[in-house]
Amino acid sequence: MKSNIKPLFKGLGLIAIIAALLLYSDLNNRNKGKDRKVIFMEEDSYEIKAEPGKTYKVGLVYFAPEEAHDNLLRGLFEGLSEHGFVKDSNLNVIFSHANAEIINIPTILQNLDNSDVDLIITTSTPCLTAAGHIIKNKPIVFTYVSDPIAAGIGKSFEDHLPNLTGIGSFPPVEKTIEFIKIAFPDVKTIGTIYNSSEANSRKVAEVAREICKDHNLGLEEMTITNSNEAFQATQAIISRDIQVLWVSEDNTAIQSIDGIIKITQKAKMPLVLNTISCLDHGAFAAIGLGWYFTGYKTAPLVARVLLGENPSNIPIQNVGIESGSINMDIAKKLGIDITKKMSDFMAGSQQKITFAKKMNFALVQYVDAPLSEESMDGFLDGLFEHGLERDVDFDFMVYNAQGDIGTLNSIVDAVKSMNYDLIFLTSTPTFQAIIKKVKDVNIVFTTVGDPVDAGGGTSFEEHLPNITGISTLSDFEGMMLLLKKIIPDIKKIGTLYTPGEANSVLYHKHLTKAAARHGLILESMPVFSTIEVQDATSALISKEIDAFCQLADNLISSTYTRIITIARKERIPYFSFATNQVEDGGLAAVGRDYYEGGKDAVRLAVRIFKGEKPADIPFEYISKTNISINLDVADFYDITIPDSILNIADFIIHTKDERQIRNKKRIQG
Repeated sequence: MKSNIKPLFKGLGLIAIIAALLLYSDLNNRNKGKDRKVIFMEEDSYEIKAEPGKTYKVGLVYFAPEEAHDNLLRGLFEGLSEHGFVKDSNLNVIFSHANAEIINIPTILQNLDNSDVDLIITTSTPCLTAAGHIIKNKPIVFTYVSDPIAAGIGKSFEDHLPNLTGIGSFPPVEKTIEFIKIAFPDVKTIGTIYNSSEANSRKVAEVAREICKDHNLGLEEMTITNSNEAFQATQAIISRDIQVLWVSEDNTAIQSIDGIIKITQKAKMPLVLNTISCLDHGAFAAIGLGWYFTGYKTAPLVARVLLGENPSNIPIQNVGIESGSINMDIAKKLGIDITKKMSDFMAGSQQKITFAKKMNFALVQYVDAPLSEESMDGFLDGLFEHGLERDVDFDFMVYNAQGDIGTLNSIVDAVKSMNYDLIFLTSTPTFQAIIKKVKDVNIVFTTVGDPVDAGGGTSFEEHLPNITGISTLSDFEGMMLLLKKIIPDIKKIGTLYTPGEANSVLYHKHLTKAAARHGLILESMPVFSTIEVQDATSALISKEIDAFCQLADNLISSTYTRIITIARKERIPYFSFATNQVEDGGLAAVGRDYYEGGKDAVRLAVRIFKGEKPADIPFEYISKTNISINLDVADFYDITIPDSILNIADFIIHTKDERQIRNKKRIQG
């Protein structure tokens, strides 16, 4: 029998290194750098909503109509509607396109800049580049742009023109070339067509040259200045010694894609695109981005600027969901055998999931708390990133017991009778209630500390046949290291726990052992209801603890602010296993990323969608842990946070730098 303990801290913990007690947590999941001292965050509770009774007006400038752009706009306006900005209701939109001619863009922008619109939205690199030079009176939000920095609107994603912000989405050039090498092992030269007047296309070509050089491939380039030249350019480049033609997200070339495809088919030349929506027109393969999601992610930026936020304070973001596909009909016509290696490569980059019918999912939660909300957002984002739209591809019913076991059991009985295709769940009480009654529906969980201890099986590999999921067992070893690094002379810590919650009892056991291993005394107080929290907190403080090291359970997650308030009055620093608590007065946290835990769970669900049985999918530990530091609280306690901690922290709050700190806003598909 394999033990479920062996991977407990593997890849997730924090260890002492380099002769000093340093910490690391998910180093592969971070972007480290000397300038990475403060992270800008959007609060989960931060509501971006249109003002009631007010009408907004925006101008939208785009290069030309096309299918991928239509998908982008659909995502944009659906996202805006969730923030209360409803097109043709309280949001009036003036659409203007340049008819695929760059020369037409300046006039459109000048007219909008002198109009009564509240905001200008630009899509495509030519429109953004022109807007950066022309627009003086209006704020700008851009999207549908490969490389905004190459477009000339700033030095970096943080240091950009003051009147604009937006979303960049660089095409998967390297993956495309890798696929070409797999599909055509003997390929020596690739051809490409692009408009040299488009900054995005020049940047893509620059990147492609280096990648081709690394793969010992030649790259033949043919530049055009307008869509009328695409036909002759295609004929010309095919006449050269190329084996594959590749067309990236070049606006001018895509406007002429049907003509390009006609010539390549006649010449029996394989055509590979970065525009998924054009694959069915007759290309051989496409590896590109999901533009609906990009549009959706643009919506919050538009909403924030419409509500008066200065674009200069909003960093540019990079957003892109890659997917790929092969046109089997064209492959057959070209006489190309689809090998397993080709299929496996596409399966690896394929994130689009399709269902034969509209699916019916349920999410069952025990308590309405920040951690369960983050998990839910992760579920929805994870499904969304696999190309699944709520209310289109699936229904998603959310049940919440509001912390009442009787209500939870009633919910489980109801869910059992509803014939759901799959049940998602969060929390150990929910896990235990569901596994007792639901035997014939597939279940995927997260936010469960130890699913084996909770009755899910004998190990992570040997478990109940209809269930799999993600364990979020806290990083106790990492917390001990953090405590001793920040407060070197610490001797006694305190925590509250809930005997009625199996996960809380388990966490308390692990914390007790971890404290003992590091020579710390743990004082603990049981609480059975929220009304006991205040007295229990005071009782702990009377035991002369040096710091709170508060466990994360369902009861505490809804009452932790009371503990922090009392602790602050008594000048006892508060450490947590939940990163959101740092924003409310905690000094530091070593917290599992529950949002990522939701996405991790969806990754397992996708395996079920593809035909695997839950019994064959081992439980996993959550993929990401975050370190959060509140420097304002540290200042209050006259505690200096070592650079060794700051350098590897994920979130740092320091409002004295006049920075606006918000939690990561989660998208709900």
